[in-house]
This record gives sequence, structure tokens and C-alpha cells, in this order.
Amino acid sequence: MKRNIKHIICILLVAIFCGCSLNIPPPDQFSDPDAITTVSTARSLLTSAYISYPHYEYQLSILGEDFCPTNLSGKDVSQQNLYRWQDNSINELAGEIWSTYYTTIAYCDVLLERLPNVATANTSEESEKKQIASETKTLKALCYFKLLQLFATPYHKNINADGVVIKKRIGVEVVARSSKSDCVTYIRTLLLDALAQSTDTDKNGWLSKTAIYHILSQLELYAGNYTKASEYAEEVLSVADDSWFTGTNYRYLWSANSYEGRIFAFNTTNPYYTSIQYDEPNGDYFAVNPEVEYAMSDVRREYNLYPFTMAGESRNLFGKYNMNNRKGEANNYVDMMRYAEAYFIAAEAYCRSGEESTGISKINHYLSLCGANTIPVTLTGEELIERIISEKLKEFVGEGINYLDIKRLANNDLKRYTAWGKSTYTTIRKESYKWTFPIPASEYRYNQAVSQNEGWPINR
Repeated sequence: MKRNIKHIICILLVAIFCGCSLNIPPPDQFSDPDAITTVSTARSLLTSAYISYPHYEYQLSILGEDFCPTNLSGKDVSQQNLYRWQDNSINELAGEIWSTYYTTIAYCDVLLERLPNVATANTSEESEKKQIASETKTLKALCYFKLLQLFATPYHKNINADGVVIKKRIGVEVVARSSKSDCVTYIRTLLLDALAQSTDTDKNGWLSKTAIYHILSQLELYAGNYTKASEYAEEVLSVADDSWFTGTNYRYLWSANSYEGRIFAFNTTNPYYTSIQYDEPNGDYFAVNPEVEYAMSDVRREYNLYPFTMAGESRNLFGKYNMNNRKGEANNYVDMMRYAEAYFIAAEAYCRSGEESTGISKINHYLSLCGANTIPVTLTGEELIERIISEKLKEFVGEGINYLDIKRLANNDLKRYTAWGKSTYTTIRKESYKWTFPIPASEYRYNQAVSQNEGWPINR
């Protein structure tokens, strides 16, 4: 049985990486469909789908405001060029991201096709089957949402413009990109279906009902449905405990394999965030942007920054996973959803819905728990939103969220710094076509219905 599952996976991967990323063989080209007939084999295939999920948080952080170069950045030309937003580097990254997210989607589609034939022997197995279906749909929705954020223009700029390719079945499909609006509707439907099927789970590595609410809050914030965004964020916060954000408990996010203070974390057996390191004695390719500052009383300061002597001075390198790696304390989980984000989503959504006092109260509650400086109650309008986003960067530095926020808002240019952030040598204009990743050539060469994003070439 296990051999059959592995065979399915191997064929799937070969098919995806040997041509068009969506050119997946029809079902009869997989091994025996009867390979997935029990709850345990279905869970095994879902585990493979989880493992296949890509992690580009570091690369997105390089593209955002999280980091600045060090004196060692030039020793890795590929990373340096990505920081400089060179076309070739973004193009290469886009190709990797497109194929790997669609690989995970393909796993999900195979499993969803097989699940109706999975037999259950008792109520416990029936409940587990429903939970597997829920997790699979949630994981699929998460992949599509990430693709939409990266490969489509900001949502509010013409919701009918091209989004991404939505797969309707397993097999070869030559279909155009769905509109951004239709993509959001499809993702929302997947998540609501998953929510209805969820029997919930408390395991870090499985997508729970709380995780579904969290993604829904992200999605509605992205789509500008602020009332819904705050409602879903409040559902997330309804199960949060204030103690998770105070004192040394914060460190468990980066050091514990199992911790109730995170919503969802991917299990990984591969070292995570090692690419930022040049070597142990000399330091890292990138340091934390010096504009990311914490109050001395802020508990996040100790874990988000890693003081390290480079070029004769103490510098603030990236903490979290990087610090743990350097101290030999790395864990096997990559945080993907944290309760803290629900505070930021709720705060921004309330403020944009005309409930600024509620939004300020919400975010200041969280900042107070962390020992951080709170947001003045006198702030209003865009100045208030900018402050929330600035505080959000402090919270999620190095987690790939800032880049997506800047792109979503589309109201600020992006600074590119010299070594140690001492000065700005150029800016990436908010109007730049580079904010929207190019559709990779491996896709549009095989799918004539797929359009390329503005500014990027088509080399059929």
C-alpha cells in the first residue's frame, strides 16, 4: 500500500517538473486508484501534501523591508540581486514558487478525488475522514491564496483583472487565468467548505478550524471586506490566551516543537533559514533593517534580534530561527499562522471600517502584553494605518509578511539600502511592474490561454 502511494507521488512530481507545471497526467496514469482506500493511507498522502508546501518566507523578506545588506552581501550574488529586485532574480524565484505551489495543489486534488472511495469502519474513522477533507481543502486554498497574492496585481486595482489559473480537475487543462474576483470567490468557497467539514484538531502540524478562520480573515482583508475580516479575526482571538504573548512564553514560538500559542506550523526535517548565514564566525548576508526598532521593555526584542559583532561593531542580525540555528536550538516547526496576526488584521479592519477607537484598543492590548510602546489614541486615517503596518513589521520581521502588505496597500515606494542600512541608494517605485511576479515561461509556453503580467516579456 505504501509503495503505491509513493508511486503516485513520484509520477506526480515527474509530471509537474518535466514541463508545464499544470500539465498533470489524467487519473488513469496514476497507479492503482485503490491505493487510497483507508483513512490511514489518505492521511499519509495528506502528509506528503503538507511536506510539499514550499517555504519562501526568507526570499520574500529580502524583497520587503525586513532586512538590509551587510558587508558580506556581495558574496552571494543571487541574494544580492534579489534584494536589488533584478528582473532575472525575480523571474527565477517566480518559476520556483509557481511550480511548487501547484505541486501541493496537485497532491490535494489527487486526495480529494480519492476520498469518496475511502471506507470507514466506525464513527472515529468517519470523523477523521471529514477532517482530512477539511485540511486538504484548506491547504489547497492556502496555496491558491499565496499564488494570487504574488502573481496578480493588488486586488483593489481592477478586481476583474487576471488572477491565477484555477484547476478544475486532475489532468491536462488549457485554461486562462481566472479574474482576481473569481479567485477570491473560489478560495473563500474552499475555506467555507473546509470549515463545515472540520472536526478540529489541536496538533501544530495539521490545519485546524482556527487556521481556517485565520486564512479567511487574511483573505477578506486582502479583498477589502473589512467587516468580515474583523469578524473572522475575532473568531481566532476568541481562543487565544494573553499569557502566550508575555515574558519568556514568546520564545516557545521559535524553540518548541509543540506549542498552543501558535495556530499552525509546518513540520520540516530540513534546516530552516540557514541561507541567511555566511558562516558561523563572520555573520550573515543580511541584518535586520535598522528602522525596525523595539522598546527595551519589548519581549520581542530578545527573540527577533540577534546582536552579533560584524566589521568591528555590534549589529542586529535576524533572530528567531536564525538565532536558534546559531545556538544549536533549532526546532522542527516553521510558524505559518500566529495569533498575533489576528490582532493586526482586526485592528486594521476596524480602522478601515470607521471604528478607529476599537482598532487602536485592539492592537494596543497586544502591544501592552509584549511590553511594546502603544499607538497614540490621537492617530487617525492613513497615519494610523501606516503605524499599524509598521508595528506589524516589528512583529513579523523575517516571516515574509511585510512584502505582501506593502504590495497589497500599494501606497509607498520601497527603499533599498547600502550596507547596514546607513543610507538609501535607490527605491522601488510603488508603480513598478516588478511587484507582480511574472508567469513563468514553463507555463505560458505550453498553455496558450495564459496571459503574461504587464512589463514582463513573453518568450514563446
